Amino acid sequence: MKIEMGESLILSWLRHIKKCQSVQLNWKPSSNHWKLSNQENIEKMMIAVNEYFETKHRFNIFKNNKSYLQLLLQGEIDAFGLQIENSLVTNMYGVDVAFHEGGLNYGDKKTTVERVIKKLVRTAMLFNGYFNMTEGNIIFASPKINPSVYEPMMLHLGELRELFNTIGFDYEFQVIANNDFKCEILDPVISISSSVADTSELFLRSIQMYQMFGDTAKNGSNIDNKIVSATEKEQAGEPKIGSFVQSTFNDLIRQGKLSTEKLAHLCDARYCKNTFLLPYPMLKKIEGNKSIHEQRNINGRPRYYANVLTIEGASYLLCNHWVEKSRQPYEVWLSNIQKL
Repeated sequence: MKIEMGESLILSWLRHIKKCQSVQLNWKPSSNHWKLSNQENIEKMMIAVNEYFETKHRFNIFKNNKSYLQLLLQGEIDAFGLQIENSLVTNMYGVDVAFHEGGLNYGDKKTTVERVIKKLVRTAMLFNGYFNMTEGNIIFASPKINPSVYEPMMLHLGELRELFNTIGFDYEFQVIANNDFKCEILDPVISISSSVADTSELFLRSIQMYQMFGDTAKNGSNIDNKIVSATEKEQAGEPKIGSFVQSTFNDLIRQGKLSTEKLAHLCDARYCKNTFLLPYPMLKKIEGNKSIHEQRNINGRPRYYANVLTIEGASYLLCNHWVEKSRQPYEVWLSNIQKL
């Protein structure tokens, strides 16, 4: 059986960082023996995505797939994870991962973006058809996507989220790439490598072998020392501040808790410094005449997450410069907002 190193990394990420009790690589449905539910919903997804992206961007997302059944027969999820609590599934992850050394490439730029959208949508169809789930985390992960592909992809990702919300689904579509891939996936997995003794996790075993020879110290990047302090709270059962802010803020968006006035406050530097101890505004409204890459940066460094948030019909970036001293004031603000 062929083992792909990117898939092994995602398996360890889902198991140890996202705390999924059940993780499977190369998940496929049993088309002959499993009941396919919600077929009208699945067809609705396919038609809505096809019509929207063909009309607005002249995309051909599904190309030669004539029906949703044909599309599902080709369905495979690179890494599939379930979080289970009190005998109930509380969260579901479907992750496709691609590692192209020269940058993600499925053909030309347009074809590459179409292919990623297709993968995300097909996973949503699988979630709804075989698990009756109308929400869950659907992720495309890649360590390198060149800006010419990445920037339009992130804008289309925001459109995809909004489209699914309008037809009654609450999937959290994500693309995790470039520095976000390193910070959110690679670094946290490497940081727990010394505490995992499972020979089936080949990515972690390769890191353990590498660290036996002390090469990390020679390169001046002692990974364990740099990252462990940032994950102490997570290992103790408390999520990292950045992950906590992202997940709870997305909940506020879904619940419609953010009024126009609140959004204006969150875009104001003084308000965010006084309220959250942040050096930058918590939200940054996207300007149509600038690239996402450019708008994420402050003084040449990315200070905002790459995922585009759609709130009240406008697009925003969320600040990624969170440290522990901001946790308590953020929790106070969050509690007040949730009471409204």
